[in-house]
Amino acid sequence: MVVPFVTLAHRDRTRPVWGKLDPKRLRETLHRKLCQICGDPLADRVVLYIRPSDYLRGLTPEPGVHPECGLYSKQACPMLAGRVDRYNPHPPEQFTVCDDPVCDCRRWMVPEPDPRGGHREGQPAEAWYEAWLHLNDYMIVTDPGNNAVAPAVGVDLRPSSRIRRLRKVRDAAPGSEDDQPVDLLAALIATRVFFGVGGPFQ
Repeated sequence: MVVPFVTLAHRDRTRPVWGKLDPKRLRETLHRKLCQICGDPLADRVVLYIRPSDYLRGLTPEPGVHPECGLYSKQACPMLAGRVDRYNPHPPEQFTVCDDPVCDCRRWMVPEPDPRGGHREGQPAEAWYEAWLHLNDYMIVTDPGNNAVAPAVGVDLRPSSRIRRLRKVRDAAPGSEDDQPVDLLAALIATRVFFGVGGPFQ
C-alpha cells in the first residue's frame, strides 16, 4: 500500500503511523498546492474528498489530489471505499521511537484534543463526496473558529460554482442519520441535475 505524502511516518517512510498526519507536510501540501498522495505539484484538474460538514463550514482540511491518485484513494482508503463505518476509535496514546538517530520520531507528541471538537476518533462515518476543481480555484483559507468550533486551515469550498463536478463516493454509516449534519451536498447534486449543470469537466 502506498504511504500518502501527508501521512506521519519514520524517516525511511516504510513505517507509517496510519491515521495520523504529519503537520509540517500537511502545511507544505496545502500552501505549495501539492498532491497529498504522491507529493507532486497539482495539475489543472484537482480532486477533493469532502464531507457535508466540510461544505457547511466552507472549507475542507483535506488537501487535493491528482485524478489518478484519487482513483487509487477510493480503492485503498477503507473510509472512502466504505469498508468501515466509524473513524478509528483507538488513536495512538504514544508514538514508537525507532532506532534511527536522525528520525524525527523522538520529537513526536500526541496533541491534546481541542475541547471545541474537530476530532473524528470513534465517530460514525459521514457521507463522502468527490469534488473536482480547476487549479485556479484551489485556494487556501483559514477559519479562526469560535467558542464552539476549533480553528482550521483548508481548501475554500465557496462559492459552490467553483466545484466543477460533484459525485457521492460513499453513504454515511447506517443508522447514524440523527448524528449527521445536514447533507447540503446531496441537495446541490439534485439541483445541478435538475438544471443540467455539472457535465463533463471543462
